[in-house]
Amino acid sequence: MKEGYWGKYWRRRVSRRRVLAGGATLAAGSAAILAGCGDDDDDDTGGDTGGTSADPTATAAPTQAADTGGDTGGEDQAADTGSQPEPEDRSKYGGKFNWTERAYPTGFDPSITITFPYGMAQTYSQLMAFSIIEDQFYPDAAQSWEQVDSETLVFNLREGVKFNPEASDGREVNSEDWYVSLRRYPDSRANRGSNVNELFFSFMDENQGATFDTPDDLTLRINQNKPFSSNLRAFAAASLVVVSPERLAAEESGDLGQVSGINAGTGPYMFDEVSETRISLKRNPNYYEHPEQDLPGTRFVHDYPYIDEMEAVIITDGAANQARFLAGDSDYYGGVDKITAEQWEGQPNVNIVTGPAIDDGSRMIQLAAAKWTPYPELSKALSMAMDWDGYIDVVLGGEGRRSAPVSPTAFPKYALTQEEIKSYQVYDPQGARQLWEANNGPEIFPELDTTVASWIPDYSYVQFIGQSFEDSLGVKVNYNPLELATYIASANGPTGTKDWHFFIAGNNAISTMPDWNALVAYTPDGYGAIWGGNWYKGVNISDPWVNPDNPNYAETGGSEKGEAVRAALEITHPYARELQDYADRQAATFDDEERAQILKEMQHRIFSRYCCTLPLPTGTTKYHAVGSRLKGLAPPPDGDQTAAFGIFRAHNTWLEG
Repeated sequence: MKEGYWGKYWRRRVSRRRVLAGGATLAAGSAAILAGCGDDDDDDTGGDTGGTSADPTATAAPTQAADTGGDTGGEDQAADTGSQPEPEDRSKYGGKFNWTERAYPTGFDPSITITFPYGMAQTYSQLMAFSIIEDQFYPDAAQSWEQVDSETLVFNLREGVKFNPEASDGREVNSEDWYVSLRRYPDSRANRGSNVNELFFSFMDENQGATFDTPDDLTLRINQNKPFSSNLRAFAAASLVVVSPERLAAEESGDLGQVSGINAGTGPYMFDEVSETRISLKRNPNYYEHPEQDLPGTRFVHDYPYIDEMEAVIITDGAANQARFLAGDSDYYGGVDKITAEQWEGQPNVNIVTGPAIDDGSRMIQLAAAKWTPYPELSKALSMAMDWDGYIDVVLGGEGRRSAPVSPTAFPKYALTQEEIKSYQVYDPQGARQLWEANNGPEIFPELDTTVASWIPDYSYVQFIGQSFEDSLGVKVNYNPLELATYIASANGPTGTKDWHFFIAGNNAISTMPDWNALVAYTPDGYGAIWGGNWYKGVNISDPWVNPDNPNYAETGGSEKGEAVRAALEITHPYARELQDYADRQAATFDDEERAQILKEMQHRIFSRYCCTLPLPTGTTKYHAVGSRLKGLAPPPDGDQTAAFGIFRAHNTWLEG
């Protein structure tokens, strides 16, 4: 890399905002939040979890004063008083938690929306959570579960779980409610534009052969249509929740219905007021108690969460969002990079919490498949044009590692080594230019378009990638800022309709299971269908890019499962069938050694193809910015994961003062 290239990585200590001042004509930056709820979540090991302001597992279970049984006389009364338990410490209870949402939610139905996972986590109940730090499940609406065999899962539901007063008249939840809730996901995906990924629910899709049994009110039996070794971790996702059947509004006979209204759950909070500028939540008075034996090591308290109420102010401007947090008017900001963390450290209203960055693959370069699939040499040239080590040095502040479809930190037994990854991610600007020009790149792609999220104040990482392409290939890069709804639609639209050439995507559930790691961006039953064009089964995923004249595509028969699918003719990319075969085989085995072999072979195949997802390096340390009065939050990687009962689902976080 030449010395003048952003001042030798801006000497690693220069403010990126000053260096990028010349790009002020662009709107605010880009941070993809395209995953299914999470992580959903989601969602890792990796060393010391770093410091935090309080014990992340601290709880304060209420106690009751003992009944003395009447007047016992002076001496006896004195003796009894000395033996009674101390009054409950209520100092952690109370207060209003404030945070900022960057856009108004695109919906309030957890089977459809992915843009408001925090609201889902606060107002609904999951069957369980999964702590990455502890490597264990926390029972929530389910008190226990059993994997009877590879295709049979039984949940024993917790007694006393009730809907909030506005849903189903506040009655107790039963197994039939869970059945009604879980069977809706394929319908929402197929007919309601849901962005909850098929990976989370395809194993219990009735259209593909799954069935449910509810032998009594507290037993839910799922007879899966296939083995899925990550099924339990899927249930930690904030999307897979129970909703009030009485709150489902059906449009026609046989319709499974969409959630009507905003309060349809059983979670610790319920919505109070919702407007285009503000969303407030209050306690759900029907929230269920957690038995004392369920509390140790978890983030539950006995009855209600410590915090009384929550309020989000909707601010779409990224700089204003930062200013609100730094002024102390917001109790939570979230993940920041190393440079920002160092700039904010020591400010009176800020606490920087650190932990291992286990979210390998959280950002990736997505290529619009319809544009790149016919030109494999050009996508390889794009990879060669990317300054991989420069990205670590500049964007990650020198703290980073190469990433892969399966996280080297979160799942080391399934991962490729750094040396293996580097053998594919070779920065060779001269070779890239030669390959680009030899394959008519300047004529086919005279310019490259990308999108950035208008609500993020810093998009320097997108600019770094664009600058790499411009310097290496001599191609102009255009940045198009979009607000949330348009941004999501632009990313997830049918493959042949993409209005961009590359897109910096990410997901928020990468930490909890290898299937829902960066791998989800490649697999046909994940986002590979809509981001990478790896269309396969045609069920509950975006329409394919159909081009019969393209030799990379071939006609095949219908899917093996589902009568409607069997009757359909598919235009399927052979590479998609190959990847789906790998994905199905690894998901079906409960043998770690066999699973590791399949996943490693799959990753080598992905890397050797260079289309249409290129994983970006990831940091080695996660920096988490929280308000100075917020205490008890688990450090990363759990602290910002709804699947791990992080900030918006933990009951034992509290507000000092």
